Amino acid sequence: MKNHLKDCKPLFFLSFLLLLPISILSQQVQSQDSLDTPFRKGRWLTGLSGTISSNTNKERNSDEKRITNEFGLNLSTGKFIEDRWLLGGNLRADRGSSSGNIDRTTESLFVGPFISYYLTDSQRGSLFARLSSGYIRYREETSINELDNPIREVSEGGGLGALVGLGYSYVINDQIAFDIGFDLNLFWVSIDQEQQPSGTVGSQNISISNTAFSFGFNVILDDFFF
Repeated sequence: MKNHLKDCKPLFFLSFLLLLPISILSQQVQSQDSLDTPFRKGRWLTGLSGTISSNTNKERNSDEKRITNEFGLNLSTGKFIEDRWLLGGNLRADRGSSSGNIDRTTESLFVGPFISYYLTDSQRGSLFARLSSGYIRYREETSINELDNPIREVSEGGGLGALVGLGYSYVINDQIAFDIGFDLNLFWVSIDQEQQPSGTVGSQNISISNTAFSFGFNVILDDFFF
């Protein structure tokens, strides 16, 4: 765990540099809470978003093709502690699979708090930035099919994760928002590995990073309960 915390220091420094200019900009505006923005203080925002991608790679010197499919779901809820400043928590699940000579399936579950800032106070919507850090649970299953005796390896473990998002939120009737943007995911995980049928076991620390196109919708309410 000490190694994970040490590796996370550059990320926290980068996150600070990302949020610092946003905070300075918001202080320079020095505007009071406004009823014009749908992202106003005291309101609640609950949303569901997803990511999906698929690609096929072919090696130049062979006919081998590798097909990769990935998708994810993210559930989040939070409250605007100030105009355009949203604080809350989110739960994210991702799954990816690739097929070829080596079949690989990965699954991850992330939970943690987040903070978002909406850059403008327009009634129609705003660009936004989001930062989240928390706990990640990761599992990977790999099968090597090109050998006479196929080998299967299972890896599983937990660690720390961070999500950075940039996007645009379009608002309808002050209550429904549609989001579109990009997410950067960074994970540091300590995993235990078991190879079958040999029964060989081991452990290692790994880092995972990926970017994804995201889309989803949010409901914005003055009160959390209907």
